[in-house]
Amino acid sequence: MPASRSHFHFDELLRAVMRDIFGEFDEARLAELIPRLSTVELAAGQVLVCEGEQSDAMYIVLSGRLRACTGVGERTVTLGEISRGEVIGEMGVITGKPRSATVQAVRDCVLMRVGAADVEAVLHTWPNVALPLMRKLLERQARINQRATEQRRVVNVCVLPITALKGGSTSELVAAELRAQLEDCLQRTEGTGQVALHTYAKLPQAFRDKDWEQSGSRKRRIAIWLDEQEQQHRMQVFAADPGDTPWTRLCIRHADTILLLADADAKPHLTPLEERYLMGEAPLSRAAQTLLLVHPDQRPMPAGTRRWLAPRPHLGANGITHLHLRPVHAGDWARLGRILSGHAIGLVFAGGGAKGFSQLGVMQALAEQGIVWDMAGGTSIGAVMASYAAMDLPHDSIVRHARRAFMRNPTRDYNVLPLISMLRGRRLRAVIGDAVADAAGLNLHAEDLWLPFFCVASNYSQARTEVLRTGPLATMLTASVSIPAALPPVLWKGDLLTDGGTFNNYPVDVMRDVGAAQVIGVDLRNEVYRPLTITRVPGPFAMLVDRYFRAKSRRVFADIPSLPTAVMNVALLPSVAHDRKMREMVDLQFVPEVDNVGLLEWKRFDEVVQIGLKHGRTVLRQSGNEGMVRQLRRASLSAAVHAEELLDSDDTLATVPANLSHV
Repeated sequence: MPASRSHFHFDELLRAVMRDIFGEFDEARLAELIPRLSTVELAAGQVLVCEGEQSDAMYIVLSGRLRACTGVGERTVTLGEISRGEVIGEMGVITGKPRSATVQAVRDCVLMRVGAADVEAVLHTWPNVALPLMRKLLERQARINQRATEQRRVVNVCVLPITALKGGSTSELVAAELRAQLEDCLQRTEGTGQVALHTYAKLPQAFRDKDWEQSGSRKRRIAIWLDEQEQQHRMQVFAADPGDTPWTRLCIRHADTILLLADADAKPHLTPLEERYLMGEAPLSRAAQTLLLVHPDQRPMPAGTRRWLAPRPHLGANGITHLHLRPVHAGDWARLGRILSGHAIGLVFAGGGAKGFSQLGVMQALAEQGIVWDMAGGTSIGAVMASYAAMDLPHDSIVRHARRAFMRNPTRDYNVLPLISMLRGRRLRAVIGDAVADAAGLNLHAEDLWLPFFCVASNYSQARTEVLRTGPLATMLTASVSIPAALPPVLWKGDLLTDGGTFNNYPVDVMRDVGAAQVIGVDLRNEVYRPLTITRVPGPFAMLVDRYFRAKSRRVFADIPSLPTAVMNVALLPSVAHDRKMREMVDLQFVPEVDNVGLLEWKRFDEVVQIGLKHGRTVLRQSGNEGMVRQLRRASLSAAVHAEELLDSDDTLATVPANLSHV
């Protein structure tokens, strides 16, 4: 086990965690227990405990981040990440059962070890702490079970340049602006939260020694100083050097998230720095990595992002492989701040044929209230509408493009020989292809959208949900809307894909997994049940007369679905129970009243958009939603871009405390 060092600056955190575990200990009890603890230091990549080992101790995380996993090799499953102030292994110590997971350091960590014998001694000496201890453990287990819907809390962000930037911009300028945006976001969403900026140029003079990596005492002083900074700040931003320097390596080792900063127009090859420290079996850090591509300010839409992602398949451990940034766009900076600080807003759209046009109306209602979204996703027609939401276009432009595409009736090409599907699907493919090309350009890939995007399809070949995040956008959308039997399946990487509504018509859970802290959802299924008043199911001739020779207001069998409509509805039935659970995971829910809109009534585009707009305005005005609407509006605000003046200021930079002079 690595050597220990003095950690007097962790006393307050340590005492708070001990009280959380053992209840309200008085100072005398704490003073007796704390000397029994031992310090453990881990470098990034080191394993703390292994699955199946005897539970001989529990650990308190004082600084750093660790990752818990089960299984081995391809069957490894990540359970979650553990950060400052959390406890590892307490259940095993109390129950005597073996370790349930392997825990590995994501970055350099400092922990306190409490041996199983010491825990037993506490229970024997002070038996009255047993009940509070069990209560705390049950509460902690409940929180662990809920982590699937919680946002990963990032503390340290490393801005690592992998190419030069145009216009004299540097990683220091980007880091300075990012620090300002993070602090602004935290002030608006959490009411507090200081963010420190660390650059080598502003590093305290006492640490600016090119040989400090070879000096054990100097290295220890820097580590203790950074530990203190982490205790004092909600987040920290590290601006790494462009090359392989001791400062760059330190920034990488202390990061929870590494932003790979690159000019989008540069050559996308891997750099020696990435190959040496961020890849392979023993990287310098196991922190999540996200590519941050910087674009010219007037670029209408990114292009060629896949060239950057191809040599970096390890990106996206936190659900997002890349982000796009236009330096003078305040909205891009605000989005980056929300995503990194754990306050991202996700927009999710359910499937439902022509009913989905109402989602455009809800988007307009949100925009009227100043509410934005940082990522978008959906299923079937909801995927198409979500792709528009991820293009970051003016709303009137989105509506114009969608109207032009879908007023052509994409489901009119019936198959003469329906061996695979009732519809040929060529018209649908053409409509979606033209819709994408008209709005954003030919051959657009999903990774080229300004906002993170996903759509859901059903993998017919493997009988599972398929979440699509990268690839040709038109093909992805066509797969997501291809209802089995009604439309032909789509070939994708050797598998057949069909409409995502079979398994997950309302993918709120996918949005949570991507990292959205607040989710705005638009479902299209109204749960109101209306029994039929007819006494028999009509035959073909009666249906023909009723549908084509009676006025709409006098139809007797209006509630009997046509064959295409029945096929489409049946395809969505398996996900009904799942969709009900998804509604419980949404923070702001919209269900437009579109029951009387047929799945294939494409000509009612403008009417359905207005239904969504009216419903959206109504929901946003409801008294029960006031708190969430206020919270979303506050989070949606954008701060001014002012990196250079911030970089020149000293008030965002930390100083060396006098009490480190003796270390």
